[in-house]
Amino acid sequence: MQYLLAVLFLFQGVQGLTQVVGGVEKSFARMNDYRSDFIQISKDGLNRKQEAAGHLYLKKDRMARWEYTTPEEQLFVSNGKMAYFYVPADKQVNKGAVKDTFDDRMPLMFLLGRSNLSAEFTRFELLTTKPFLAGTKVIRMVPKRKTDLKDLIMEVDPETYLIRRLLMAHMDGSQTEFIFTNIRINTGLKPSQFEFEVPAGVHVVEGIGQ
Repeated sequence: MQYLLAVLFLFQGVQGLTQVVGGVEKSFARMNDYRSDFIQISKDGLNRKQEAAGHLYLKKDRMARWEYTTPEEQLFVSNGKMAYFYVPADKQVNKGAVKDTFDDRMPLMFLLGRSNLSAEFTRFELLTTKPFLAGTKVIRMVPKRKTDLKDLIMEVDPETYLIRRLLMAHMDGSQTEFIFTNIRINTGLKPSQFEFEVPAGVHVVEGIGQ
């Protein structure tokens, strides 16, 4: 009897995982664009925490615009080919090709408009731990791209299959967390919103790191 219950529990877990992953894939596949508010919480290997917030805009293919409003104005933008990270107070912008940029803001951008999470991630696992956001389903994934990213945990709304929270853990013990609210999809964002022109007098640095 205990064996049968264990098999049933395992089957239900696999079935639940398949349903959530499939729902997320369909959700992303139908997205031409995406916008939300976000909170970003970063911790280094010594558990020192930094928090920021702002507005996020995404558009396929691989276009992104992260507008930080607190604690200071910052901008991370990608037109699908080149990515830029601009800090007005520093009068500096980092730039690099999207294909060569390894950054915690990238995974959502790569998924938009696609229908196969397994193209970017592997080893999916439905966690039974209590979610940070009540009512969400918690999925752990390991990325296929060779970076210092150890794994990625996402919390998914089981009704809309929209991602409400992402937690990215790195090999060095640091982590980055994103919480998304006020999510809207397919609102007709323009490609021009994802272009960036370097302001006069701003120093340009090649490469965007973690």
